[in-house]
Amino acid sequence: MTLDPKLRPDLFVLLAANIEISRAPWVSSENLISEIRLRWWLEAIEEIESDQAVRRHFVTSPLEGILNKSHTKLIKENIVARSWDINSDPHVGQQELLHYIDCTSGNIWAVAAELIGGSQKIGRLLGNAIGVVQYCRASNEFIERGRTPFPKPEQEIIQIFLKWGKAQLEEGLFQVKKLPKQKKAIRRFAWDTNFYLKQFLVKSDYINTSANPYDPVRFLRFWNVCLLS
Repeated sequence: MTLDPKLRPDLFVLLAANIEISRAPWVSSENLISEIRLRWWLEAIEEIESDQAVRRHFVTSPLEGILNKSHTKLIKENIVARSWDINSDPHVGQQELLHYIDCTSGNIWAVAAELIGGSQKIGRLLGNAIGVVQYCRASNEFIERGRTPFPKPEQEIIQIFLKWGKAQLEEGLFQVKKLPKQKKAIRRFAWDTNFYLKQFLVKSDYINTSANPYDPVRFLRFWNVCLLS
């Protein structure tokens, strides 16, 4: 909402699609129903990709007008990766976990960045960092729903995971500094990500409990990022 009004409509549509896709695996306790819903979205994106008549839906209809072939490829990868949410099997290892974040968060923010005139590379870097934070914040809910969010050895993997997210964020922000002023708004995607990564690295027990780090200057932090970009 802080972006130029001309940039908002496409992002609203993309993020609405992302919400619909991300919730599809969780709408039913029956795996088959969740798989059918994910398959529905995969077929819808394939229709957009192949210039076929796209099924009518309050998200797919406007989505058809904003995605190119590169975007549809990334969103399809996102949908395929979401199949992990359906099953109770843990990620096989560190690389599979990082790949999951790259596809489910990095891909979406790569598309978002390009929609507002930025580069997919920067969007992916920031998106991966955002994904790490959101995944850590959701890890207890994963456990409550019968999932195992982190492979073994858990504490070692968590530290690697957080450090990877921090490295992605630092590289993304470094790339943002090279952009002209009118394109730096992309940094707003990750306005609170650095705070959470630092807190999780210092106090990993936040991840193992239902607690989240308290940010006493949250709104000041947000508006500072908006002013800088």
